Amino acid sequence: MRFAATVLACLGVGAASGALGDPPASPPATPPPATAPPATTPSSATETPAPAKPAVDPEEKRLIAQGYRAKMRHGEKVFCRTEPELGSRLGGKEICGTVADLKAQQASTREEIQRQQRTMTAPGK
Repeated sequence: MRFAATVLACLGVGAASGALGDPPASPPATPPPATAPPATTPSSATETPAPAKPAVDPEEKRLIAQGYRAKMRHGEKVFCRTEPELGSRLGGKEICGTVADLKAQQASTREEIQRQQRTMTAPGK
């Protein structure tokens, strides 16, 4: 019973604080524009558009989502992440590799897990 009364009291205080708060300020009226912008000139029509950002490879996006950071090593783009060492409170070791290396490593790990699960015997047999 005390718990229910406490919960109801907290809800009442929360509702009252929202109702007693300052009313939201009305947005200021915007003045009408003094002059219309000038028409486009032929010189602005000949400007080249800004170069688009290079598209990011979906595999690179996936690695970044998994916590890898892109770095350049010896002119090659590698992806690195820091993995804590088991039993150590100090830093960790940095795991780096190219997109192809990391993809192959993940595939081999996945295959090894599946192989282990297939060969596992049921408990009690």
